[in-house]
Amino acid sequence: MKNESRIVPLIALLLLFGILVFGFVFNRSTPATAPATPAPDASTAVAKPETTAPTETPTISNTPPAITTVKATTAPEKIQEAPAPTKPAAKPETKIVEMSTTVPQAPTNFYSGDMAATHAATTITTNQNYFFRFRAGYQHTSFGGNNDTYWLSLKFYAFGNQWRQDVGKNAWLVPDSSAEISHQDLPKNQSGNNSGTTDGLQVAANFFWPWGNWTVKNASATKAFCPFSGPLAIAIGPTANVGFDQLFNSGSSPETFGHGGARLTLNRDAYIEYTVGEAQNLPGTRQQLATELPIYQSRDGQVRYVVRGLWDHVGGSHPDLLQGVFLVEMPFDFLITPSKWSGLIPFTK
Repeated sequence: MKNESRIVPLIALLLLFGILVFGFVFNRSTPATAPATPAPDASTAVAKPETTAPTETPTISNTPPAITTVKATTAPEKIQEAPAPTKPAAKPETKIVEMSTTVPQAPTNFYSGDMAATHAATTITTNQNYFFRFRAGYQHTSFGGNNDTYWLSLKFYAFGNQWRQDVGKNAWLVPDSSAEISHQDLPKNQSGNNSGTTDGLQVAANFFWPWGNWTVKNASATKAFCPFSGPLAIAIGPTANVGFDQLFNSGSSPETFGHGGARLTLNRDAYIEYTVGEAQNLPGTRQQLATELPIYQSRDGQVRYVVRGLWDHVGGSHPDLLQGVFLVEMPFDFLITPSKWSGLIPFTK
């Protein structure tokens, strides 16, 4: 009995001790709870982005992973829209400038467009303003006696239409001009006992200002062989001739001459003029009436036949000087192009 009375208090003491230990352990393992915070006001609350839970750290293993079939979730197929067709880049516009086939219009009171067009059809060169001509033919001279010889010359033509257009209101100052160096029959110096004519070389220049112009509509059909078929252009104005004569067998120095007057032209190439002037080899004041007239041209316009005449008169007992020339005129390069020589035969195709 005495032992049992000791055991009971011992068991009670152990129970009390176990309760204290259990309570102490339980309080240490329970986390402290944070005090409740008031709910944020809806007007000032800021939504925080959801955070995904951290993924577990993979375990490293030497065994190969088991083959698992994962059903892939395919996103809906995105239909690729065809790109809008692109327009090709526009090419820069190319402006084509064509050379005009018509002759430029001349200034007012000068050659008309009809006259320029007519000359373009009758001229025998591709450049209607500046060109050379070779001329050959037969000359007859009467000056107190008769004498015949051959005519050979090189003539340069310069028509100032383009220049007149460029200078505008000063166009009336610009002349048409020509220069010719020729072998012909020339009068001897009439001082002393000299008389008659002999062969010589003449260098002459002519200037013509076409101040008045008219165009005549020719009703006849255009004929290739006629230099005056189609519209006729007429011009009139002052003219001046200067130059010198050099005789071959006289041993004399060149003898100059100069004349001035008026000229009337027909399609530029045909003319008649009246001039007054003097010459060192002829006495007195000379009055001259000169003309040049094309009478035929080849179909291609390369060859032209021309007649030329001169009447030189002075008063008193001095005889008049009369000259007549028949010429064939052609481009200077015609002589070295045998294929063109058939154009010398009139009325051939």
